Amino acid sequence: MPLLEAFPQETQIMKYKLTTLPRGTARMPILDVGYNAIVIKQGASLAITPQTLNYLGGNQSETSGYTATISDVRTMSTFEGVGINTADATALNATTTLGTNVSKTVVGTTINLRATTVNTLFGNNSQLNCTLTIVGRDSGARIQVPVTVTKVS
Repeated sequence: MPLLEAFPQETQIMKYKLTTLPRGTARMPILDVGYNAIVIKQGASLAITPQTLNYLGGNQSETSGYTATISDVRTMSTFEGVGINTADATALNATTTLGTNVSKTVVGTTINLRATTVNTLFGNNSQLNCTLTIVGRDSGARIQVPVTVTKVS
């Protein structure tokens, strides 16, 4: 399908990008975050340090870091990437929203989450659900992890 307009943000144009892997790569790199699903209590914190498996002959963190996107930023009072100190990463990590249900993307080698403490978001529900998508900036490997924030009575 032809592209109708220019997309200046690379994360919005293609889900699966073409990647060039080092010569001799026998397996596709995959990401490991240590969780199949994240269940976090209201107000609790969690630090996620992804590792790329089958990349450059081992299991390691990527030098350019990872982009992490939370599908509904309202579910987190803190969502930040740390460990990458470039101007682009700092600018992306500094973006804020006005309480709307939009996604947010950060860059880092570690992703810090802190679940919301706002009770009005839950309404009559006992939990909030969203998705965390992490992509390796060097390898292109990607993982999606469901996130559940449980209400504390």
